[in-house]
Amino acid sequence: MRDGVPAPVAAGVREDTAAEPVRVTIPPRYCPLPGAAHPEADRLNACAAAWIQGHGLCRNGAQRVRMAGNDCGGFYGRIMPAAPAGRLQLAVDWCVLMFAFDDLHCDEGPASLRAEDFTGFATRLLRVLEAPGTVRGGPADPFLAAADDLAARCRAAGTPVQVRRMVDGHRAWFLGVLWEFGCRLRDRTPSLDDYAHLRQHTAAGTATMSWTEIIDGTEIPGAVMDSPAVRALNELAFTTAAFDDDLFSYGKERWLAARSPYSSRCRLNLVDILAAEHGLGLEAALAAAVDLCDRLTLRFIQLRDRVLPTACAPLRLHLDHLSHLIRGNIEWGLRAGRYSNPDGRHPGAVTTTGSFTGTAPRADAPPPLPSIAWWWDRF
Repeated sequence: MRDGVPAPVAAGVREDTAAEPVRVTIPPRYCPLPGAAHPEADRLNACAAAWIQGHGLCRNGAQRVRMAGNDCGGFYGRIMPAAPAGRLQLAVDWCVLMFAFDDLHCDEGPASLRAEDFTGFATRLLRVLEAPGTVRGGPADPFLAAADDLAARCRAAGTPVQVRRMVDGHRAWFLGVLWEFGCRLRDRTPSLDDYAHLRQHTAAGTATMSWTEIIDGTEIPGAVMDSPAVRALNELAFTTAAFDDDLFSYGKERWLAARSPYSSRCRLNLVDILAAEHGLGLEAALAAAVDLCDRLTLRFIQLRDRVLPTACAPLRLHLDHLSHLIRGNIEWGLRAGRYSNPDGRHPGAVTTTGSFTGTAPRADAPPPLPSIAWWWDRF
């Protein structure tokens, strides 16, 4: 065991056909960034559960089990481990709602092929976030009522600029999800270059981190947030976290795919895309995915350390949150029941192990991906 995470014996995936579990071993990950858990994560989870169940969601059966397994207090608590719990609750409640939304309307089962249903629902949800009270939810749409509550609380706690950034983050997320629908409906795996720049959006990177400013009670000036270096740092952090998600969710996706009545050639996971594009076996594809994550992590650290000396106080807080996101996301993902109990009915169906290494990647040049090369070329 290294850094509190079970160490692997060899990179790869093994399926036991008798008991049907899936075991994934991720090669050691370079990530010399801070990691810490929030001391009140359990209470945050309990309050979030009471809140979403009060809106008629995740009350029973597998949905309730999956909600608990998401450990949203553990996830967001690792991004902001020192935040006051009362303010952090807003982001944890959002995580609980949006994980449920993602599972039911975006990624899994028949819903993953019904783009028209997603489009109609997402546009209503976006309008609720833009203008609370303008779209009525009810027994048939408990998501909208819960989102309306979040939007109202967001406006009470945040500035108009922070609210706009939150809404824009969701718009980018939903656009990314529509791109994924297009890939599935064409039954085609996207190119690695396309996936590299869109993954930050399909993983709701901006939407997820938009709550940190509101919780901090500080506003990053627009000229700072929109500067090329800060934009690059945001994209680097969001993409790295999303690629790591592809690693620790790989076993879950494999388990669900084996039980799906739908056969598809479309793969929306970094490991599978690397394997398809470069003709790699599974172990080599896992190693290539980790190497790419390591290179992005190193580039984030290099650019962050160039920006920090002249950063204003709100930006310094933001960069600290991004640093905690990258490390904390890995630590959370390797433990979360979301990935070990894929459908809420099969605890322990997937086992994913990983570790950390202090050895930096050898390659310091940008990967051969034009869509993200500017993270290196412009600085």
